[in-house]
Amino acid sequence: MPTKNMYDFTTPIDRAHTGSIKVDMAPEPIKGSGLVPLTIADQEFAVAPEIRAAIKKAADHGIYGYTYADEEYRSAVDAWMLRRHSWNTANWTMFPTPGVVAALGLAVRAFTDIDDGIIIQPPVYPPFASAIKNNNRQLIENPLIYKNGRYEMDFDDLEKKASRKDVKMIILCSPHNPVGRVWMYEELQRLGDICKRNDVFILCDEIHNDLILPGNRHTVFANIPGMEDNCMICTAVSKTFSLAGLCCSNIFVKNSEAAQRFKATIRRESLDHIPYFSRAATIAAYNEAEGWLDELLNVVQGNFELLYDYLDRELPMLHAIRTEGTYLAWLDMRGLGLNDDELEALMLKNYLALDEGFIFGSGGSGFERWNLALPRQLLEAALHRLKNAVDTAEKKC
Repeated sequence: MPTKNMYDFTTPIDRAHTGSIKVDMAPEPIKGSGLVPLTIADQEFAVAPEIRAAIKKAADHGIYGYTYADEEYRSAVDAWMLRRHSWNTANWTMFPTPGVVAALGLAVRAFTDIDDGIIIQPPVYPPFASAIKNNNRQLIENPLIYKNGRYEMDFDDLEKKASRKDVKMIILCSPHNPVGRVWMYEELQRLGDICKRNDVFILCDEIHNDLILPGNRHTVFANIPGMEDNCMICTAVSKTFSLAGLCCSNIFVKNSEAAQRFKATIRRESLDHIPYFSRAATIAAYNEAEGWLDELLNVVQGNFELLYDYLDRELPMLHAIRTEGTYLAWLDMRGLGLNDDELEALMLKNYLALDEGFIFGSGGSGFERWNLALPRQLLEAALHRLKNAVDTAEKKC
């Protein structure tokens, strides 16, 4: 018999009129329709009750002053990384920041100069490119290779671009958003060797590191021997525990010189504290909510299986990449023969708000990203709308 969940992952929650970017800023005709957009990567599940209780207790205290990452906070983070990822962070300098996106910009300014080249691996999370362009650095693309329904790194191209004198950094997405790859140890080691040999600093975004689906194993980049002094690791409770609105991430640097440079940049921009409620939420998440995460992963895996089975049965012209990590599905919609504008219009006409593939850069055209961190019945409804959209498109052909 299946194990009964201790937590509620089935009850939809109305987020309208809460200032939600996903819901209250949804495109027409989704806005106000009561339909859940499958866009921005925050969850449609209630936060773990252990975390809610901790936040309520913090609220009852009555004073919400300036807050820092004290010993209790640091102990909770260190214990989680060691227990969940076999990563001993005790000797790493930790910097709380108002999110990983903020940390990207801070790192770009701390470790590179204007006009320096920074490598990304598209299709990839759009703020990577923005952090580079908005800080007047050169965007250097090392596109992933899409082969037989799976993505791989192009190491020959990476070697060529990393060897350029003006290239100083790579931003690595691990696990990868949106293509869902959980990079293998050997892949990360090879990337690390190339970058270290060419004096290219590795900014590793591991914000999805807890969201690993069955049969896959995440390797913390810092656990690869010899790489500790040439990387910065970005982590957060936000994706894992549905806490994105609390704006708190934990960034780790081992190299003392790099840590001083990053610290100076944070202080220069007055970002050396954490939101009051983020402290309580992070401690509770890492100390008390691990069971909630384990159930979440089972629910997300079930949603992926529903998606795969539905497409195979009803929409074989579409293809979902087999996701290894994250709760984000990456769908190849090119079988419909539509350009990006036509594809977006078709989805919206059928009440589907998705993240369009082209926003993820090179290789994203013709794809759509689906957020599957939502109750199963909402995903079922969205899949029926997708079938109606495809049927409509086919009738016009």
